[in-house]
Amino acid sequence: MVNQQNLSSYVVTFHTFALLHGQHSNPYYTKVVENDRTFIVEKTPLEIMRDSCTHYRTNFDSIINSSKSDLKKRPKPPIMLTHSNDRPLLFFPLLSPSLHKNSWIAYHAVKDAHQHKDGVSVVLKNDTRMSLNTSIATVYRQLALSHFLSERFDNAQEELRSSYYMIMEPKNSDSPIS
Repeated sequence: MVNQQNLSSYVVTFHTFALLHGQHSNPYYTKVVENDRTFIVEKTPLEIMRDSCTHYRTNFDSIINSSKSDLKKRPKPPIMLTHSNDRPLLFFPLLSPSLHKNSWIAYHAVKDAHQHKDGVSVVLKNDTRMSLNTSIATVYRQLALSHFLSERFDNAQEELRSSYYMIMEPKNSDSPIS
């Protein structure tokens, strides 16, 4: 299942399960875990997240601010990079999102999590285990916050689908649109 290779750049997709920092010799590289392979990218997790936001025609700082607004100013909010077929692409940070040494975990990839002596063992949807140097409370909190953002997205999509039209009355039908 592991196909080791090094890449110079990377864009996060629904195949991405995690962007891990500090799992390799160079601290400015990222170990990318996908559903069927693992490899190294010659950028930090933060650089990959910023590049992915740009790829999806959005801005990392705007997404962080939007998530903080939805989550009552939480200091390390999960973020939604994009969506496809009414499914949000959500990632949660283990540290502050603006830190280069932060790791990001895909909400859709997490099946379960267990405390162990060196941190947390996260069980991924492909039944592999990933060890993280964090607390179980952090993982549970980030999963709960990600779920909340997912629900906010679902509610917004439902409102959009149920809005058949907007009623707008022009001041004067002969006036130009301004």
